[in-house]
Order: sequence, then structure tokens, then C-alpha cells
Amino acid sequence: MIVSCGQMQAMTLAESAGVWQVVERLANQAAEAGADLLVLPEATYPAYWLKSATRYMQTDIERTPVVLDRFSKYAERHGLWLVVGFVEESGGRLYNSAAVIDRGGAVVGIARKSFLWDCDNRWFSPAEKLSVFDTEFGRMGVLICADARAPEIAATLAAQGAQFMILPTAWVNASKERRVYRNIHPDFLIRARAMEFGVPFACASKSGREGDFLEYVGQSRIVSAEGRVLAQAEAEGEHLITAEMTPHDSKPPNIDAATLKRVLSPEPPYRAATLGGRCTIQLRADADGIFSTLQSAGARVAKVAASELATFPPLRCHALSGAQVVVAKGRVADEVMARARAAENRVYVIVASDSAQLVVDPDGAIIRREADGSQALELDLARSDIKKFTPATDLWEQRHVASYRLGEQVASCPASL
Repeated sequence: MIVSCGQMQAMTLAESAGVWQVVERLANQAAEAGADLLVLPEATYPAYWLKSATRYMQTDIERTPVVLDRFSKYAERHGLWLVVGFVEESGGRLYNSAAVIDRGGAVVGIARKSFLWDCDNRWFSPAEKLSVFDTEFGRMGVLICADARAPEIAATLAAQGAQFMILPTAWVNASKERRVYRNIHPDFLIRARAMEFGVPFACASKSGREGDFLEYVGQSRIVSAEGRVLAQAEAEGEHLITAEMTPHDSKPPNIDAATLKRVLSPEPPYRAATLGGRCTIQLRADADGIFSTLQSAGARVAKVAASELATFPPLRCHALSGAQVVVAKGRVADEVMARARAAENRVYVIVASDSAQLVVDPDGAIIRREADGSQALELDLARSDIKKFTPATDLWEQRHVASYRLGEQVASCPASL
């Protein structure tokens, strides 16, 4: 299948009437490129920053039936499947949603965002369920932006037979430096998700600024099931990227009964009564020595085989049980899995055999590599105890276990540290 991702320059709510011209332009370009499927960003219409639900409901903003009808006509006119983000009004609530529309303009279904990010919590309700859609290309899983942060969401879609994943998104810039763009999704997370679940991803993002509040990183991308970047947009500006994407049968995680029970338990995760302090590790020590040092310093630490970084359940269980640091014994060929495990759980991950190969902080940033030659490193364990991505985005509060369906389940999970 030929997939195009349309990266859009951000518009404010007041500029939303101009969205339709951009959609028409990108749909034209996708059709000329021979695309079967066009992906457009999260909240393509009307905007991501709504100011308030009351402001969104004012008469200058088109209502959901009209918006869906417009998108359907673009899909039909250009003979494209279309997956596009929009604000959905349903049952007196607002949802951050994405419509799946076939070549004939029929709305096949609507996906809703589950993992609400920061300002999402001001006006959106989370999805009640996660679902996949049957298409002429195979089973399609749809995630929206921060949904990729929770491995259980992609795992649920994989368990339901998704053969490729579509991600309308608006990746927000985490950098404070001018014209420096940083976001964990394009940096490493999307590659990790594709590799873990064995399916390709197509991600359409926004670029530029939306008023004074938000700046986006662009970098829309199409990634193969092996984690290879097939096409990538620049950080700035409007772009259409196109690549041939091959659906694959997914690799849902194999999880034993104890692990499944812990991952899906409604029992609250461990919360530290007081924030951790600082401790120093010797990077030239072996994995067992690093583990012992952390234990002696009072850190809540777990140890796994480095091979267990390839799938999310083992570290998720340790994090749910309160681990601040996970020592992965062995070596890794690709750093992205260690970074994903650290970031999705907000823990330190240390990959070590006879010495520390890699140290990753709770933001997923690599803070030491073996080649750096450092002998010691101080860890701030409080960072692992604060489970917030932003002041309004708490990792554990955004887990909606009732919507996870992980199927038949191999990795063991500790009940406690």
C-alpha cells in the first residue's frame, strides 16, 4: 500500500476556516503521488488548543456532522482512504478523535484518544475502548499522539489483529531553545513501537506555533515493521511524505498469568511517600555490582535480562511495583528499546554486563554511554518517583486498564520489589 502523511502548519482556532484549503491541497498532492491512504494530523480541524469547551462551541466552529461530511467528500473526490484528526461532539462530551474514511467517502469508524496529554484534560474525555478497523489493506490500528506513550494501547491493537498503525498527532516541542526540536516520539519511541509489535507506523504531525501556547516539532514519518524510517518530513513547514508501507501480522506480547494480572489490575500503582534522594554508581562495575550498590543506597531497584527490554511487560510490572531503577543485565544492539522502557515508565534504565553500556534517564535521554569513559554517575532518584510527563499529565492516571485487551499471554512479574 502507498501511504502519504500530510504535515500541516499549525493554525489557531480563529484561523480554522483556512484548514479546508490545506486539506484540499494535501489530498491533491497525495492523489498525484498515487497514495492509497492519506493521514492528516491530530485535531486537523479546528485546532488543538481549544481555549475552552465553551469557546469551541461558538458558531464560527463547524459542528461534527458538517466536519465529517467535508472530510468524506475529500476522500471520495480523490479516491483515497483518509485518517484525520478532529474534535468530536458526542453525548454532551468532547473527544480528541480520528475519523477513518474509505475511498467512497463512507465513515468506517472513529477512534478516540485514550492517553490525554496536558491540556487535553481540560476539555476532552478519554476513549472508553480501543479498536481496529478492517480495510482493503488489512487490519488498521489507530492511535492518537500520546496514545503511543502507553505500550498497553499499541499492545491492545496488536492483540486485536492490527497489521499496521496510523498515528494522527501534534507532537509538542519539549525544547526551550529556539529552533531546537525535541520530542520522544520522533526521537525514538515510534521506532521502538514498530519493532516491538512488528507492524509499520504512519504518523502525520503539525509544525510551527499555535498561538503563544504550543510549538510543534513536525518530523512526520513512516516507519517499517523493522523500525526503519521510510520517509520523514522536516521539523518546519508543510510537507507531504509518501512511502510504500507493507502490513505485517503483529507480535502481541506473550504474557504469563501473573504478569497479565498485574498489568491489568485496577489496584493503584506504587506511589512514593517521600521522594528519593541521590546515589552514585560506579560505571566500571558489572551489572551485579551496580545492582548491589543501588540496593545498599536504599534505591528501589530491579534486575532483568537485557533481552527483556524487547517487550514492555517486565519493566512495566517493576515500575508499577515502585522500581526507581532497572538494571538490564547484558548488552543491547539498538538503544531505542532501553529508551522506550525508561520513558514509558519514568525510571532509570542501566544496561550493563561487565560495565555499564548505557544509562537512560526517566525522560528517555541517554545520559552515559560506555564510550564516554566516565567512571561514576550520580542518579537523582526523585525523578523516578515523579510520574508526571507535564504538570497535568500523570503517567499512572492516564492508564485506563479497563480498555486494555492483551490477549493470551511469557515474562514473569514481581508482586513487589
